Parts: sequence; structure tokens; C-alpha cells
Amino acid sequence: MSKKSGKNKKNTKKFEIKKLFNKKTIIYSISTLCAILLIIGICVGVKINRKRKADRTVRVAFYGLSQEMTELLKAQIPQEENIILDFDVISEGDFDLQIIKAKYDMLFTWNGEITSALSGVAEDIPAKVLETIPSSLRNKKCIPIVLDHCELAFSTEVMNKIKLEIPMSYKSLTDYLNTAKGAVFSPFFCNGAENRILIDFIGALVMAKGGLSSYDKLIEELRKAENLESVIDVVLDGQNLTLHSILDELTTWPKEGLTHPAWFNGKGNDLLFFAEDKQLSCFFTLLSEHRKIPYNVIKNYESSLMPTDKNAENYGLIAPAVSVMLLSDNSNSKRYVGAFFTEDAQTLLSDKTALAPVHYRAQAYDRQADDVRFWAASCKGGAQPDLYYAVYQRRPDDLIKMCSEIRNYVR
Repeated sequence: MSKKSGKNKKNTKKFEIKKLFNKKTIIYSISTLCAILLIIGICVGVKINRKRKADRTVRVAFYGLSQEMTELLKAQIPQEENIILDFDVISEGDFDLQIIKAKYDMLFTWNGEITSALSGVAEDIPAKVLETIPSSLRNKKCIPIVLDHCELAFSTEVMNKIKLEIPMSYKSLTDYLNTAKGAVFSPFFCNGAENRILIDFIGALVMAKGGLSSYDKLIEELRKAENLESVIDVVLDGQNLTLHSILDELTTWPKEGLTHPAWFNGKGNDLLFFAEDKQLSCFFTLLSEHRKIPYNVIKNYESSLMPTDKNAENYGLIAPAVSVMLLSDNSNSKRYVGAFFTEDAQTLLSDKTALAPVHYRAQAYDRQADDVRFWAASCKGGAQPDLYYAVYQRRPDDLIKMCSEIRNYVR
């Protein structure tokens, strides 16, 4: 009995030692885990604190915008006590993509060649911001704030006289101009002496005849073209649409009485003179230029998109957009982007710029601006940059050369 009892005591002692060892192991493991978690927490806390301090300074760049537009956009960013806002207006021609990406958190500019080049390194626009605008306008790398528009303005008096409505297809546009030549001296006109108007008009014709796929192809080709000759015969639609065919058609318009013989040398004053004298049935311009025409003249014209032979699936409204990009993960920048896309902010921006808002419910400046928003929302391509910004945003000399060669061709 005594031996058995001694053995039990020995086993009990071993069990107690083992139990104590397990308890120490558990305590040690828990302590180690707590220490690791504490270290991780401290590291995360330090990182968060450092980021919070870094995010206190928000570096904002503006490029290619008017002073009035720049000041208006600045005013929409709230001045907060703990935030340092560093605004910088980048001079024309002084835009280095690498420096811009490294130096700034936010960039405001016109959507075009620059935003396309930066899209690969830009941060995503917050999803909650994108949800405030139509799906066709949503771009998670570059979001439009307000829209301009490449428009045709039709004389309401001429429409009444010839008993026709605004044409809804490109073919019906040429039929319309042929009918209107019996009522006015120059059925169509644009101030083609101005490089932006000329190149945008060519782009609008390509969009009308070939759709978005042809327009994208034209942008791609023009970005690498050295002159008109190097791009004029490139097929844009997989069939027979080329710049050659577009320009050849334009050379016939004066001969057929569809436009002024020297429309390509026309200036803004010429357009105003003919419009005021009621000798135009329609003219091509930008909504922002439309706003500068005296009310007693422009009240007699109805704005429209360029009529197209393509459906909404292969169409994009040529509507240059003042846009914003996020170039860093600065948390305050992401908050500030949202400040531009409330209903009240969009209403104010449209009212101050006379351009189209992009927010679903924001009140537009007038019916023309409201129409632009509707048209952009109604086509798959949404708002597309004009050729001026899509190709020549940083290439003014190339634009001068290309437009000079276009004028020489169609004269």
C-alpha cells in the first residue's frame, strides 16, 4: 500500500509540474502575443499619426484654367483650422508630368491629353462622389466638374421660314443647309480663322459621321502626327471615313452655296456680323463662346448637338470638362473632392460659369446648360474632350501648323 501511495504521489507531483509548465507556457504565449500586438499597435499608431500630419498639408495645382475659374474652384475648398492649403497655378507650357505627380495632391484642369497621361498614376475618385453623377460621366481617375460643349446654333427665324426642325442626323443636316440657302447668304458659318474652332469643327464632323470609335482613332493618330499629310489618309471607321473625305466634302460646301466662300478665314466679328444681319441658318461654336454673343443676337438661335448618323452606343458628346484628379492618397483631398459634387455646389458652379453641371439634381444655369448635361448622360461615351484639349493641350505650335495646312487644303 505504501509503495502504491508513493507512486501516486510521484505521479501527482509530475502532473502538477506539467500543469504549472503549461500554465507558464500559456502565460508566456499570451504575454508575447500582447507584446507583438502592442508593437504593431504602436507602429500603426505612429504611421497613422505621421499620415495625419502629412495630410494636414493639401497641395493643389491648377493648369490651363482662367483666373476666374481658378478662383471659383479655390473658393469651393473649405478653409479648415488644422489644414494647410497650398495652391499653385502652373504656367502654360511649364507642365512636367513627373513633377506634378510627385508634388501635388489634387489637380484641376481641362480633361484632355494631360489627364489621359496622368490617369495611370492617379488615385481613384471616391465611389460616393461618382454616384452623384450619371454613369456615362463616371471616370474613377478624372471626374468632370462642369461641361462646355461644341454646339451648332440654329436660327429660329430661318427654321420658321423654311418650315424645318433642327436636323437629327448628319444627312438631314446637309439637306437642311441646302434648303436654307434659299433663305440666307451663308447657311453654315464658323470662325475658322480661330485654330480651336477649326480643329474642333473637324473633330465634330468625324464624331457625327463615324461615331466615338472614329473620334478616338482620330485622337490617337493626331497625337503622333507631324503634319496633315501623315494622317489625312488614315481610315478612321474601318470603311471609308478619313480626314481626306471630310476635307474634300468641306471644299464643296462653298461651291454648293452651303457656306461663305472664305469661312475658314472667318473671325468672331464676322460671325457676329452675319448673325446680327440674319444671314446665317446655323453656326458652329462652343457654349462658352455662345455666352459672349450679345443677347439681342443669340436669343434668335437654338443650341443643339452636332447631328449624327450613329446611335448612342457609338457616340460621345464633345463637351470639354473642367475636371479634377487625385494625385496622392491624401485623405483630406478625397474629402475636398466631394465638396464639388453636392447639389448646392454644382448649382453654384453652373450659375457662376454658365456651363453645364454634372450632378443629377443640380439646377443648371439655363436650358442650354441643362441640355448639355442631358445629352452627355444619354450617350455611352458621355462627355468627350474636344480635339483642342485631347491632342494640342501642350502642343500649341503643332496646332498652328495643322490648322494652317487644313486651311490651305480647303481654300
